[in-house]
Amino acid sequence: MSDFDVPKRVHVVPLGYELDRIVRPVVDGDADEVLFLEPNLDREGVDRPSYHGAVRERIHEEEISTETVECDIFDLFSSLGTIAEIADELRDHNVYVNLASGSKVTAIGGMIACMVTGAIPYYVRAEEYAGGEERPVASGARAPETLPKYPIEEPKPERVAVLAHVEREQPVTKGELIDYGRREGLPFVERYDTEGVRNPERGYYRRLNAHVVDPLTDRGFVEVEEHSKYQYVSVTESGSNHLRAFRYLIGD
Repeated sequence: MSDFDVPKRVHVVPLGYELDRIVRPVVDGDADEVLFLEPNLDREGVDRPSYHGAVRERIHEEEISTETVECDIFDLFSSLGTIAEIADELRDHNVYVNLASGSKVTAIGGMIACMVTGAIPYYVRAEEYAGGEERPVASGARAPETLPKYPIEEPKPERVAVLAHVEREQPVTKGELIDYGRREGLPFVERYDTEGVRNPERGYYRRLNAHVVDPLTDRGFVEVEEHSKYQYVSVTESGSNHLRAFRYLIGD
């Protein structure tokens, strides 16, 4: 962003079974843009409530631009990863995340995404809880409350990159991971000064273990099995979920 650009106020809003709790904080907060998170309805088999049209109309009446981003708002890792990716891409702007308008798992994923990226989470209390098949679950909305957050360090991109490579090619030997690190210029390879080292190849294995494999193993994201003289690395279910949440750190 150049010195002449003004940061925008961008609201990230899961499009759940709400109306007032979506519209009021966007309008009262003078939002410049709203990014709606909505499942792919054809794929997910989720019905779109009739009042979603009223949500968009009321926001468009205020001349606020909107965009829809596909996200499974009922899945923790889809919610976390989508919100974190948006906040990361818009880190030069003021990003606000509505934790009241989606599902409970969207709220959890959104809060974690805010802790990782620095986006601002808020919660909107309803005036009344009622709802029905064709009505929002709540009506009326009080002023949004900004929630406290505690910073969480983003995963190291080289670990996410290795995790993605292992998931694609598994099982993968550690030697193959070193070759992958060389091809991609990953830090555990690039920052290794081999000058004067008697056995640099052994050093690459030590660095791979210390900087990548051991931390991933300790967190339960990969498993290492030994067959003959080779050690094979595979991704666990937890590792796949972690990758879903933080794949944005390595792009496509």
